[in-house]
Amino acid sequence: MIIEPEVLVVGGGPTGSVIATMLARQGHQVLLVSDERREGGLPVETMVPGASTTLDRLGLTDAIGNCAIDGPPRHGRCWSRSDLEIEDLDESHRGWRFLRPALDRWLRQRASEAGVEVMEATRASGTLPAAGCGEVVLDQDGQVTTVEAKLVIGATGRASGPPLLPVETTEKLPDMIALSTIVESPEGETEASLIEAVAEGWLWWLPFGDGRASLALFCDPAEVRTTGRNELWNSALQSALGPARKADSVTIRGTIATARLNQTTGSLLLAGDALSAIDPLSSQGLEKALVSAEATALAARTVLIGDADLATMVESRQRWERRLFRLHRQRALEMYHAENRFSEHPFWSARHAVTEPRITSTATPTGRLAPATDLQREPRWVADGDRLTARNGIRLAASDEESIDQIGSIPTPVLMELVGDGIEMEQLRQRAAQVPFFIDQSPATLSQILQEMCRLGLLVED
Repeated sequence: MIIEPEVLVVGGGPTGSVIATMLARQGHQVLLVSDERREGGLPVETMVPGASTTLDRLGLTDAIGNCAIDGPPRHGRCWSRSDLEIEDLDESHRGWRFLRPALDRWLRQRASEAGVEVMEATRASGTLPAAGCGEVVLDQDGQVTTVEAKLVIGATGRASGPPLLPVETTEKLPDMIALSTIVESPEGETEASLIEAVAEGWLWWLPFGDGRASLALFCDPAEVRTTGRNELWNSALQSALGPARKADSVTIRGTIATARLNQTTGSLLLAGDALSAIDPLSSQGLEKALVSAEATALAARTVLIGDADLATMVESRQRWERRLFRLHRQRALEMYHAENRFSEHPFWSARHAVTEPRITSTATPTGRLAPATDLQREPRWVADGDRLTARNGIRLAASDEESIDQIGSIPTPVLMELVGDGIEMEQLRQRAAQVPFFIDQSPATLSQILQEMCRLGLLVED
């Protein structure tokens, strides 16, 4: 059997379901393929309070009542020191605990109600088309279906890669696996979440609020292979100071948790963890999945209505995810480097060996400023209703990240015109006073913007 939807979304997790829903509501015919049979994933994930703006923007506030409960009223950590720090959290700092796979099922039902055709217990066979369109073979309990789609989107999750996806990994943190299970909470320890560094890696204890808790150990896959899964798990729990120390030895499962950035080798539009997976230490994986879904749906819509070609949108999405990945990588490494008690153990020594270039501040410029010689003009694609539109932007020719279309509230074309002929700072301030964009800006704001442009390498001081 051959079917010909306009859009095929492969992957029925939060990312794929949100993409499919958004495109269906914009009038596109969408087929969503979901396969829940794979082992892995944590049973519960968190969202920080600031994610409420993302949920509101995507119309997902009902997910809180259907698939989530408030975050724990207390949070603890045992990191870079040998005792527990536990603090009470008021409601504004608690966020939410989203139950998986209940959230996934709720989002797929929402997609179905929006007009998406959903194929459950279905997986793609072979490699998804590098061209981003064309034939995909699906297997649903032994029944084979061939799909000919105008646009194929891969939202297949962190564990996916070649041969399913035509990608190569260009950047990553050291390999990591999550060993996880659900346990009974010890009496009196049911209301506090906890992250705890141990020699084997780090533990994440997250209570459900009903007497159970999700317990995960993030550790080195090579050490799991040499030591043994159960042996490493038990060793970590025995050395824990938090509630994990009282957890019974139970059946555990493993899932890939490596933070990595993939690069598509063709024009296949990728989304979520299939494109860039951030370190679970950030506690922002679920929000990142939703934001990535939104950006991908806008890019797909832009292609489908003919406002940009697929290759341009794939490149735009790649640059967006690359910037986000590097930001999270830097934050994760800062936290790993802060823990020095176990630096000789495999998990920690691998992370301490990875360094990030320090972001150094630049002094406020005082001399003559001019644009860098290797600047190039390149549009930046930004959200505009149900699609992306191009804004004038600039970037260094050697940069592989997004173009910069504004600094603060000032468009970069305005800034470059301001300094285009390399005038002295005092003359530049006088000129800025005549530019409408700067009328309500203080001289200090102008200095800060110019300082940031120098730090980014967009301007050079003579």
